[in-house]
Order: sequence, then structure tokens, then C-alpha cells
Amino acid sequence: MADLPAGIRRAVEMGLVSSAQIARFMSIDARPTIARIVSRATPAEVSRAFVGRMMADPAFIYKLLLEQVVTIGTSAWWEVKQRGERLKDEWGFAVANVLTLSLCNAAVVWSLSPTRSYGSTATSEWQMALQKLPNNMFDKSYPLREFNLPARAGSFFFNAAKLSLVGSTVGAVGGLVSNSILSAASKGKEGYQPSVVVPSASTSAAAYGAHTGLSGNLRYQLVYGLDRMLQQHFNHIPIAVLGTTALRCGNVLLGEPSRLMWLGMDGEAQQQAKAEQQAYRRPSRSSGAGAKKNSFLQSLPFGKKTEEATQPKKKSAARRVAKAAAAAAAAGGAETGAEAGASSVEGAEKVQGTAGAARTTKRKVKRKVSVAQ
Repeated sequence: MADLPAGIRRAVEMGLVSSAQIARFMSIDARPTIARIVSRATPAEVSRAFVGRMMADPAFIYKLLLEQVVTIGTSAWWEVKQRGERLKDEWGFAVANVLTLSLCNAAVVWSLSPTRSYGSTATSEWQMALQKLPNNMFDKSYPLREFNLPARAGSFFFNAAKLSLVGSTVGAVGGLVSNSILSAASKGKEGYQPSVVVPSASTSAAAYGAHTGLSGNLRYQLVYGLDRMLQQHFNHIPIAVLGTTALRCGNVLLGEPSRLMWLGMDGEAQQQAKAEQQAYRRPSRSSGAGAKKNSFLQSLPFGKKTEEATQPKKKSAARRVAKAAAAAAAAGGAETGAEAGASSVEGAEKVQGTAGAARTTKRKVKRKVSVAQ
């Protein structure tokens, strides 16, 4: 008993904790597990909050890790899909976006997870009032913590304000990092545009504040309510674990469209970014980069259709050029033939003139011979 933390020891002496909760704490503190490492390596306040969550929900670590895996996996998949081949040049933007969303998700899960707290460290009345609020609207009451309807409603609005502040702070930092990467990447590249829109720091702060404090708070409040219902109605642990896994995976996917919309990274914004990217990467005629243009068009989703549409035009243009060349050749041949004919006529006239002159001279010679005789 003397080795127990002060809060738990006092709760045991007052008979406020059950033997199952003591067993949970001993399983954390007595065996070399990740939970014990975390509880001993963190500050006293964080350690107390962590142990309280583990006592209220032994699957807290599993749920936290599950949320992180699904959130990071979904966000990373979206980044790979949108950036495509340019991911190797824009990995900094992707890492900043994934880490920002991961931190916001961890803050929501930590804040709304049920906990068990005995004793009070508050120094003022408003702190005591906040400590009496449950972590979520559907948290279970326990000795010294009876949650009525006003307390549950106050928990919802308090968590909304707190998570909005946390989300705005994390979003602002993530936005500053992304814009710093954009400034470094655009040096010496006039008109450079990444394949995914980079929101400003203020837009990022507002978007993540809304995503965490409004959408995230509402969705996860309902998740924890359904989670408690699964635990109460299904005594078989694997069914409850499977249910909460499916519920949390669907919840993460449900929250993604609103986040992208608030960040300005949804479908319309992406189409505009791709149009600007095409304008930036369009080669000039003087550079003779026709092959590069064709390869760029082929890399786009609609590139094949564009190429197929331009092929008939190219063939018809080639036919027109061939016909024009044949007509020019025929015209040139006619002119050459005309010149040859003209030259032959002139030659014939000259021959005829020479023959006539020869006959006239012959006649004159005959006349002179006859006169002489």
C-alpha cells in the first residue's frame, strides 16, 4: 500500500476503487510493458492522466494506436494519390500534412477518452469545476464523480473550445512549415505550383480548429457513446474489439471530406491547381519541346483522350500538306514542259530559217553560173 501513488492509495483506503481496477493498475506497474515505460518516463501530471485512462479503459493504448495507424495511413494514401510521380519532389509537403493531422487526432482521442481520477490538484474554483466534468458526454459515473446532464453538456462545449484551440495551434504550425517549404522550393522557379494546394497559415489554423473542435469533437463524442454501448451489450471481448475497430475506421474516413473542404484541398481546388500546373509546365514553341509536351499530356488522367483526339487532326493536316506538295509538283512540271516546248519551237523556227537561206543562196549561185556561160 505504501508504494501506491497517493491518489490511488487514498481511493483504496476510502473503498472507492474495485479490485478489478487495482488489478489493472498492478498489471501496468508490475510488468515491463509499454504502459509502465510511459507512466514512469512522463511527468507526474501526464503519468497520472495516462494511468487514469488505462484504469478506465484497458484498451486505451490499442484504440490510440489504431486511430494513429488509420489516420496516418489514410492521409498518406491521399497524398500519394494526389501527388503521383511528383511525390519524390514534394515529400516535405506530404510529411507536414500527415503529421499535422496525426497530432490533431491524438489530441482528440486523448481528451475524450474516459478516465478515473481520485483526489484533486485544483487551486481555484474554476479548476475544480472543470475537473468535475466528464471527458465525454457518455462517460460512466464512478465514486466521487457523479455526472449529471448539465455536467455532460458542459463537457461537450468545454471540449469543443479546448480542441478548437489545440487544432488551431497545430494547424498554424503546420501551415507555416508547409509555406516555408513552398518558399524554398519556388526559389529560381517563377510560377512554381505544387501538385496539391498549399493553404496559408491562417487558413490551416481555421480549418484544423474547425476539424478538431467541431467535427472531431462531435464525431468522437458519438464514437465513445457507441463504444460504451458495445462494451455493455457484448460480453465477448473480440466482438467488442471488432466493433470499435470498424467504428473508428469509418469515423476517420467520414471526417476526411470536411477537412479537405475547409483546407481548400477538395476536388475543385485540385482541378484549379492542375490547370495552373499545366500552364507552368507548358513548353515554348522556340524550344522545340514537342516530345516533352506529349509525354506530359500522357501523364495526365485525360492525356490519352487528348492525344487520341489530336491524332485525326494531325493526319488530316498531313494529308493537306501532301496534296499541296503534289499540286505544286504538278504545277512545276507543267511550267517545265511549257518551257521545253517553247525552246523546241524556237529551235524549229531557227532550222527552217537556215534551210530557206541555204536554198536562196543556191539559186543565186546557179544564176551567176548561167550568166557566165
